[in-house]
Amino acid sequence: MRLKVIYTGDPSETKILNAETGEHLMGISSAEISIGPYEAYCALVLQDFELEADNLRGELFSPPCPTASDTPKG
Repeated sequence: MRLKVIYTGDPSETKILNAETGEHLMGISSAEISIGPYEAYCALVLQDFELEADNLRGELFSPPCPTASDTPKG
């Protein structure tokens, strides 16, 4: 799938679409795009999704579980 990111300068209006169908992709809580002289990367943070993919490269990160030391005191 090819992605199309539409950014107007207002983060609340940002849309990420399936470039082939124009379908708005839901469940994306954030996206970070990095473009260099010879390569580009896009990292997406997804919520509530199912994934079935072939020939996919990437890394899966899970947030750490909060511990008692992480909770604010007071």
